[in-house]
Amino acid sequence: MNRPLGPYLWMLGSAVSFATMGALSKILAEASDWRFLAFVRAALMLLFAVAIGLLTRTTFIFRGSPMLWMRSLVGSLSMICTFYTLTHLPFSEATTLIKSYPLWVALLSWLVLKERPSGKVWIAIVVGLAGVALIAQPHFDEARVALATGVLSSIATAVVMLGLNRLASVDARSIVIHFAMAATVICAGVFAVWGRGQPIGALGHPRDLTMLLGMGLMGTIGQIALTRAFALGDPSRVSVVGLSEMLFGAAYDRIVWQRSFGWVTLAGMALVAAPTAWLLATTARPARPGSSGSPESAGAATSP
Repeated sequence: MNRPLGPYLWMLGSAVSFATMGALSKILAEASDWRFLAFVRAALMLLFAVAIGLLTRTTFIFRGSPMLWMRSLVGSLSMICTFYTLTHLPFSEATTLIKSYPLWVALLSWLVLKERPSGKVWIAIVVGLAGVALIAQPHFDEARVALATGVLSSIATAVVMLGLNRLASVDARSIVIHFAMAATVICAGVFAVWGRGQPIGALGHPRDLTMLLGMGLMGTIGQIALTRAFALGDPSRVSVVGLSEMLFGAAYDRIVWQRSFGWVTLAGMALVAAPTAWLLATTARPARPGSSGSPESAGAATSP
């Protein structure tokens, strides 16, 4: 069966955007409460998503289906856990831990949805997660809470991914707007109840405000790309491509924090990149009109 490259390219774009958002969050956390950053990220995502929705005449959904609410509420939990993990662990370790969700996607697809992934996808997941382990080399005795929170974030993300695949008939922009509204309210509540110290800290500098806006913009772009990827593609396959975010995270770790990597970490990066390249290389492009394949069969591959 021919499978279009679109979902995988959307996922690669999402990985770049989220890695950039995470790096900006890590830098800003030095001057501000992580709870405040989570709230600002959600609020800016709402602002940008609503602006895009108005410009493109997107339908705003305020009530929605139970599946849409599940996506928004569990996604909000994942966002909170993600910001805690990003600001309490080294960037590469945090990113790799958060993005270990392909394993949970595969297991939930098998155990809950009774959709057992193919052998090819299992091999890609095992190889990718082996690379994650080599890159992260986590310090379990030093940051147990952050590590546990990162695992919870990855599990919540896996639940969201499966939900997105069941929302393929809903406009991706409408889904993001609904999620942004829920996340803004929830993150505001978390900050109001558990926030500490000065929320803005040293963010009065124009450079910091620019990074804050960039964080929100990258998060919004990443969210839209992620939603499109999982609406169009198979969750198990698309989630493996999402592992490429670890490579971008490692690049930011090297460039921004001047972190050096040994051969073990470099081997891990190669193992993470391998399944992504494999899926992209072995994914056939949709047939063109007049070729042996039919447009209908190419389109059927993207159906949920």
